[in-house]
Amino acid sequence: GNESVKKRLPPPKYFNILVVLAILLHFIWPVKRVIHAPLTYLGLGFILLGVWLNIWSTKLLREQKTTTSINEKPNNLVVTGPFSMSRNPIYLSGIILLVGIATLLGSLTPFLLPLALLLILDRLYIPSEEKFLEELFGQAYLDYKKKVRKWI
Repeated sequence: GNESVKKRLPPPKYFNILVVLAILLHFIWPVKRVIHAPLTYLGLGFILLGVWLNIWSTKLLREQKTTTSINEKPNNLVVTGPFSMSRNPIYLSGIILLVGIATLLGSLTPFLLPLALLLILDRLYIPSEEKFLEELFGQAYLDYKKKVRKWI
């Protein structure tokens, strides 16, 4: 099963911690301003895109009567909507949101945090989740992996 993942912090907690860190780094250790107003407002677009992608992905999982939690066994393999463009659209939404926050803040250090989230998800969660989904859905998941990229 997916036991090793259950012992870790859930990805939303990492996301929340990294959002706070992005804001703190900007004010405590901004290093260098790399984006200036009005371009910083492009961050709002990324934030909205991240929120929209998260809502769309979560809604689709619920409509397909499957879980949105990594701690529960999914009932269905969802491959439509945002899942036809990314195998991890909910994780991607968090990264996009963090890019939006970093863009809005405009200094260099907050841009380290979307990268940190990507690495945490890519190394600590996705490998065991994909192994679990392969065991659960077999060839259907393997075919899906061939067609749809991990991120974008």
